[in-house]
Amino acid sequence: MPMARFADLIINRKSPALDRVFTYSVPERLQNDLQVGMLVGAPFNREKLEGVVIRLHDQAPELFTARDITAILSEQPLFSAELLELSRWIAEYYHCSRAAALQAMLPAGMNLAGRLPQAAYHDCYRLAEDYATARMSVKRQALTELLLAEGELDAAALTERGFGRPFLQSAVKAGLLVKERRRLLREAEVYMTEATGLNAGQQAVYEAIISERAAANRPFLLHGVTGSGKTEIYLRLIADAADRGEQSILLLPEIALSAQMIDMLSRRLQLPLALLHSGLLASERRRIWQEIALGHYSVVVGARSAVFAPTPRLGLIIIDEEQENSYKQENVPRFHAVTTAVKRAGLCGAQLVLGSATPSVESYYAAEQGKYALGCLHRQYYPAPLPEVNIVDMRRELAAGHKLIFSRELISAIEQTLAAGDQAVLFLNRRGYYSFISCRDCGHSIVCSHCAVTLSYHAGSDGGRLKCHYCGEVQAPPRLCPYCGSRHIRSFGVGTQRVADEAARLFPGSRIARLDSDVMEERGWHQQVYQRMQSRQVDILVGTQMVAKGLDFPHLQLAAVIAADTMLNLPDWRAGEHTFQLISQLIGRAGRRERQGRAIIQTYNPEALPIVAAANHDYQGFYRYELEQRRLHGYPPYNHLLRLLFTSEQQGELVEATAAYAHYLGEELAGSAEICHPTDAPYPRIKDRWRRQILVKAEDIQAAGDAAERAWATTLAAERLPRDILFSLDIDPMSLF
Repeated sequence: MPMARFADLIINRKSPALDRVFTYSVPERLQNDLQVGMLVGAPFNREKLEGVVIRLHDQAPELFTARDITAILSEQPLFSAELLELSRWIAEYYHCSRAAALQAMLPAGMNLAGRLPQAAYHDCYRLAEDYATARMSVKRQALTELLLAEGELDAAALTERGFGRPFLQSAVKAGLLVKERRRLLREAEVYMTEATGLNAGQQAVYEAIISERAAANRPFLLHGVTGSGKTEIYLRLIADAADRGEQSILLLPEIALSAQMIDMLSRRLQLPLALLHSGLLASERRRIWQEIALGHYSVVVGARSAVFAPTPRLGLIIIDEEQENSYKQENVPRFHAVTTAVKRAGLCGAQLVLGSATPSVESYYAAEQGKYALGCLHRQYYPAPLPEVNIVDMRRELAAGHKLIFSRELISAIEQTLAAGDQAVLFLNRRGYYSFISCRDCGHSIVCSHCAVTLSYHAGSDGGRLKCHYCGEVQAPPRLCPYCGSRHIRSFGVGTQRVADEAARLFPGSRIARLDSDVMEERGWHQQVYQRMQSRQVDILVGTQMVAKGLDFPHLQLAAVIAADTMLNLPDWRAGEHTFQLISQLIGRAGRRERQGRAIIQTYNPEALPIVAAANHDYQGFYRYELEQRRLHGYPPYNHLLRLLFTSEQQGELVEATAAYAHYLGEELAGSAEICHPTDAPYPRIKDRWRRQILVKAEDIQAAGDAAERAWATTLAAERLPRDILFSLDIDPMSLF
């Protein structure tokens, strides 16, 4: 078969001018080795750049003479044909460069540039065929007997038995041993725990998933209340895929909180399992990525970027808690893992299962419209009924003179829980000690010098500090108001640090742990907290939304929301949905075995429908209400949403630029989509850059995105804009902040 003489490349540079296919000639010396998906050296003008091979062929360019590829830079293809096609779709749908899409597919810390890092290897030793002819000593005789019994051992195992490397090398030279270099693979745990049998509801859903795979193979939405046994179905499906010789990808919203899922997978399935997450060292991530590509793992577990795992025999993708915001990437390429998984499953014929106790409105609507298949689990697996939930009106607490963070009902409930030897979890979606510091005379708050946000107070042995959660600026708390000089300066609001301190004061002797991003900076802290909760070394767990996800502790009987209003009052059209989902998830942490749990929701707005629906375990009631609100206002799922963000260090020029852009955008869209007027972003300045945004509601999101890019090109050509103005485009944003 003749070798291909030409290669089409994507140049590894995130530049609009280079965001197209370039054809190069393949020198004869490289033709036998070059493969699609490899990284190669490519001269470009006077530069030496790199590119990814996306096609090999024999068609010479008609208008120019192709330049030669200079070298092959990767030992093996970085991308399969399927992933190359997926990268093309990502670039088109999310309006980014092809190079950016390809970069996103590689593990964090690994770039296209340069050679692939060498995988880890170890030296293995076995007896030579003619070992009996080698000169023997007492030690060599002992080594011979050991290898006759074991067959082969690596250097580490032999060193432990007293055979050091110098001795082994001399034995190789003497003809006694043969040494081979072997790739070092991670060993999966293969011990088992007994599987729980499927109840009638689980069996019906499991069979429905199997039937859907054999029929239309639509994405399957598994809607099951918390504790209904969705994980058991996941395990059966993964085992089925392995029996067919296929690989599975399991996506989790926050890998740091997935210890229980990973523990269950490794214990229950006798399958090699790869874990991809940011907590691994860069060298570890790179090595695992290469071994996945070689097909060494049956199961890949990870966060959103694991949707790109280079599995050569992909048969199943499972996305647990599919409604989570963390599946949306906030930087380029701004892909959503669920949308991307739908596309990837379609490309390779894999089955996609989306699991959730509180599915996103968009996913449930897709199931109602027949785009997704739907299966429901309405009851918990264990006999305990769903938790009893009480809503506490904090306005009445204040009227009664009770001004503590904890309501009287919550204090009583915690006391009863601790007396019974059980555990409690307290949720507040705000870290730090106080939310902000303000002057009671002039009313000014202490704000970040680089961002238009108030600084949060974090307590500490050094007197505490004020911290910006966006740029990281740290200040010492002022004794006087920096605006008017008043001494009447005071802290307001509450964060998880203060909740933990208040719990320690009210319940002396109780063992309290925190789980939020401040304490998570310590490597392995989440695993420590998980183990301490499992072994009942923690009585009260305080945290942000991390504590509402993925926790299953048999002695956790009380779950409490400290301030539901912090989520409900955010200036975001998804605020109601996020509030309902987080409260519902937290409620589901309590009483997941034989005894009914209890939940308490503290709020100043007890009539709010998302809060009431969550307290009543009423997904359908919330969904119908939220769907009607979105229909009235033209939000997803009735339209796609496009967010256009503009940033600059010059506020006045930015206002003028966005007004001009809105005019050109209106001309491009010509009434085919609804354009919201330019406004300041909810946080109008971050890291010294002012921020304004335009929202577009459109049925055809691709056409709207193309129009937005053309309008920006027109604005740059027609208007004299400051050079520092940056423009970004976000398809289907999950947040407007």
